[in-house]
Amino acid sequence: MRTRTTLLALAAAMALPTAATATPIYTRWGALPEATFGGTGIPNDSVAITDVFVNGTTEIILALTAHQRFDNPPVSNNGAGEYFPGAGSNCGISTDPVGCPSPDQGALWNFGYYISVTGTDPAFDDLGDFTFRLYYDFDPGADTAFGALGTVDINNALAAAGTPPAGLTVAEDSQNLLFSGFATAVPGVVTPPVYPSFNPGALGEYNFYLTFTASNLPVWSGAVGIDVNVFDSSTAVPVPGAVWLLGSALGLLAAMRRRLAVP
Repeated sequence: MRTRTTLLALAAAMALPTAATATPIYTRWGALPEATFGGTGIPNDSVAITDVFVNGTTEIILALTAHQRFDNPPVSNNGAGEYFPGAGSNCGISTDPVGCPSPDQGALWNFGYYISVTGTDPAFDDLGDFTFRLYYDFDPGADTAFGALGTVDINNALAAAGTPPAGLTVAEDSQNLLFSGFATAVPGVVTPPVYPSFNPGALGEYNFYLTFTASNLPVWSGAVGIDVNVFDSSTAVPVPGAVWLLGSALGLLAAMRRRLAVP
């Protein structure tokens, strides 16, 4: 386990939105049994996870994943922070027609996040002592610039939903980019992406990040990031047979080189 993760490089990148691009970031990959992502039956065995120790006493866990929505086709991954769902939308189950009218209509896949704060120091023992932000993508182009991503202030979103972050030690949820809340600006809570709207049928790469900074000790920060690569499931397989094993190994090596972590 890494003892500290820094966002200095990420912060510098976000200050240069035209040049900086997104890429998977994590300190470990695999199962996160304690995470439900706010639902039941959501896979938690292939998760991008970043562990950070703050001030030597508090552990922060940030995690991101992508998974099928309801009983739509499972989302595969390469074991290195990249997920592969099929394109399209429906009302939630695989037998629904594409684009069927429903308030719950969504892409065939969801993304999920998990946050945990564990510590005994009263200055760093709950979500209210930190600032958590989710970054998300509407642009199917590869490696969207950080400055073009949408953001959700998790702390303010929790407060607006009636769950103040002070005293809270775990927050998790599963969401869909087609839900209208991600396209609507809410001052202090949601800033939509520069790209105007999300098209669930568009093939391409969507980038997600979850970050934190410590309110009382700004030097402490951390991030986890994943890519979601949407493909046409009727004509293509994202990573075929034997190539899968090679791609996973190479992806893990590449991820180890590019993680923003300090041992």
